[in-house]
Amino acid sequence: MSEKRESCPLVSVVVVNYNGKEFLKQCLLTLSKTNYPNYKVVVVDNASTDDSLTEIRKSFGSDPRITVVENSENLGHAEGCNIGAKNTEGKYLVFLDSDTEFTAENWLWELVKFMENDNSVGSAQAKLVLAQDKNCLDYVCVDVDALGTWAANYGSKAENLKESFEILAASAGCCIIRREIFDQAGGFDPDYFIYDDDTDLSLRVRLLGYRILYVSSAMVIHRGGILRGVSGLMLYHSSKNRIRTVLKNYELRNVWWRFSVLTFFTFAVSVGFFAVKKNEEAKATLKGLISPIKNLPEIWKKRLMFQSKRRIRDFELVNKGFVRNDFRSTVQDFRIKLKQMR
Repeated sequence: MSEKRESCPLVSVVVVNYNGKEFLKQCLLTLSKTNYPNYKVVVVDNASTDDSLTEIRKSFGSDPRITVVENSENLGHAEGCNIGAKNTEGKYLVFLDSDTEFTAENWLWELVKFMENDNSVGSAQAKLVLAQDKNCLDYVCVDVDALGTWAANYGSKAENLKESFEILAASAGCCIIRREIFDQAGGFDPDYFIYDDDTDLSLRVRLLGYRILYVSSAMVIHRGGILRGVSGLMLYHSSKNRIRTVLKNYELRNVWWRFSVLTFFTFAVSVGFFAVKKNEEAKATLKGLISPIKNLPEIWKKRLMFQSKRRIRDFELVNKGFVRNDFRSTVQDFRIKLKQMR
């Protein structure tokens, strides 16, 4: 691609913010230094109460590339991303967490280059590294197990993944997607609110027949920690959203056994929390289990709407190793969290 602005496709960068004043300014400051010549940014604020908007207007009010959309209430990450997409016109959409920052000026060039060079790629994720140790990786969703847990490389050496390769799902921490595919897949599901909304969207992109890549040459720093947000809110949304993902995206022959295994596991986790007197966490997990069952008719409507579009069968994802029928990733993730808690 030529570096002339008129020959580069417009990229719309969407940053959803909720009380992220501490990190958002650094995100936008370092984002503005990218050497990609044709991009615009929309910051979607979910009714922050920490003066985020005051800080944005003070620091970036004169920057014509940055637009702010104010929501009157916290609509969640998923719907925030959708609102941002509706307020942009780019050929490509890039979704960023507000606690990301950039030291490599070419990160956006690299993402766009991979998309422009291969029409079979529907979405791609940047190489997210940890702010506390930039030599270590944040999550990379290589595949998911039977409980919906990412087979990840969290905390492993970034140098271990020097090449770009195909993954199951792109993290919304920093990912790019073709707008036409985003629209075709139906965007983010607003009922997810937060957590696993990127897994759900990525699965739909996959089922439409498109590939998803990890782009090692596009490095982005992420301040999110593995234990950040381990709370009743996180447990509620994580529990309900994993069940929603199963109900919406898998073929019927696989929905029932995966749903049964996942609901049993979620219930067991809730009982475990009660056993150790973590009542708030137990109730939140149980609430997350009950929510999709109560809302099954509405979820099933979404399922029927999308399933008619799918071009890929479940067994194709299984045969390629992107979807597994074991629980290894859940065990691995549990061990990582225990290690981080020590």
